Amino acid sequence: MIKKTLFVAAICLGSAGWAIELFPTSSQAETRLVTQQPAGDTSGVSAPSKSPQVQLLNPGSAPQQQLRLKPSLGVKKTTNMAVKMEMGAATADKSMNAIKVPTMVLTIDTKATKIDSNGDIHYEFSYANADIAGDTPNLPTAALDAMRSTVKKLVGLKGSFIMDSRGAHKGGDFILPEGTDNNFKQMVQNMSKSLEQLSSPLPLEAVGQGAKWRISSSSNLSGMNVNQIATYELISLQDGVATLKTSVEQQANPQNLTSPQLPPGATLSLKSFVSQGGGEVIMRLDRLMPVRSVISINSQTEMGVKNAGNPEEVTIKTKMLMEMTLDSK
Repeated sequence: MIKKTLFVAAICLGSAGWAIELFPTSSQAETRLVTQQPAGDTSGVSAPSKSPQVQLLNPGSAPQQQLRLKPSLGVKKTTNMAVKMEMGAATADKSMNAIKVPTMVLTIDTKATKIDSNGDIHYEFSYANADIAGDTPNLPTAALDAMRSTVKKLVGLKGSFIMDSRGAHKGGDFILPEGTDNNFKQMVQNMSKSLEQLSSPLPLEAVGQGAKWRISSSSNLSGMNVNQIATYELISLQDGVATLKTSVEQQANPQNLTSPQLPPGATLSLKSFVSQGGGEVIMRLDRLMPVRSVISINSQTEMGVKNAGNPEEVTIKTKMLMEMTLDSK
């Protein structure tokens, strides 16, 4: 469930390149390369992504049961999601304080349409609304209006997907709204390729209170090869409602990246990327999305940029704190 939430947020954040406008103009050229997710493939040969590996660490206490999803058919469920973010960046001779980005407020509709005899779930997913909250009073109205216009591009994004009863992705496609710009199309295509790696399958074995399991995966997110380990602890399970404590660690090895934002002849390399976070998820086995989820992610990135005709490399370090709150009706 944590990676399903992260996937939803990744699409939101991937469309939010406007966040770079919050940084001073003197550093904007360098910062843009970092705060926007690199698009496209890595310049080297990418290692093939592996399906998520689930390892049961502790089965927990009795009574135990297999955790399997079986949502009600034909019932539309609405999920409200808020994404808060603070960002900061620095070079060797410039440093910046963290900048608060306006909160993204999203409404997501899901509906299960069919359950196969083997338990596979067919479902529909769409963004019913997307907006920003004016919680940054120091920003001019024109900047807020521009950000709101960009975020609203999410409205109309929908798709049909299949997952098994443990929550593992098995196929499906997004349907983009008419008039979608190329940058948004590329971002959604990259995320679509990683859906299998972003799923969070439940353990195969029966589990009880206190159970712990680990999900290891690797994926290519918007051109960056990332390794992730998510750990879950079953705090309680009663009447089909499970409360989970979650933690997640992400790491990326040094690699070359490509980005349409790079000037001609410029190169971009990732030197390090680490991300840690966690939170709590309350899920019902008869629903597709968590009833409630609160997750905080803290990431640090270091990149090197070389401009054409200049052998000197500029190192840029960024920090980002992201908090996601999700509530379903």
